[in-house]
Amino acid sequence: MSRVLPELFAAAVRRDGGAPFLTYYDDTTGERIELSAVTTANWVAKTANLLVDEYDLEAGETVAIGLPPHWLGVVWALSTWSVGAALTSGTGTLAITGPDFTPRGERETVASALLPLGGRFREPLPDGVQDYGAEVYNHPDVFVPFDPPTAASPAYDDLTHEDLIGTAEPVSDRILVTRTLVDRHGLGLLVGVIAGGGSIVLCRNLDPAKLERRVADEKVDRVLEG
Repeated sequence: MSRVLPELFAAAVRRDGGAPFLTYYDDTTGERIELSAVTTANWVAKTANLLVDEYDLEAGETVAIGLPPHWLGVVWALSTWSVGAALTSGTGTLAITGPDFTPRGERETVASALLPLGGRFREPLPDGVQDYGAEVYNHPDVFVPFDPPTAASPAYDDLTHEDLIGTAEPVSDRILVTRTLVDRHGLGLLVGVIAGGGSIVLCRNLDPAKLERRVADEKVDRVLEG
């Protein structure tokens, strides 16, 4: 198994790139989006190019993800690792936020309107906040890192790529979750799914009345609480 997270994800894309990897629901808005590993990789590459070309993110710097449970959190985690940077639970060199515009990054703050397909904001943003949806589509869907991470590179706070991969239990099932996938516990699930060839149904604002039907419709093997 790879000891570096971008390589681990690249192996998953090669293994079964067209299969569903991440299916996202928001029961408040009615949104549903299904991302294959290949589609996720395209978003990751565009975002990684954005991080390098527009925001000068370098290896060794940090990214704080201030999003609710959302598919873009997964994209940003994988993009951060692709450029050799690390996720942080504290204040990052750069931060990605939702429409509440918190947290703020030390150098750059980027916000997503959390609209379908990563759409741009419809109103002006506060000073110093960049619109992810207005920028990301301008970048290529192939990314070549200048300074790729190693197994010993930081990946999340004081944990390295090797730490996250080595402590993740491989998941081959299709799992339904309602929690963020970019804190310590969530990253363990995400890395386990990538390593084990499983897939995720991520539900924000889950309507409990829809759970049984969703499990059946999405062919979910396990529902994970918390």
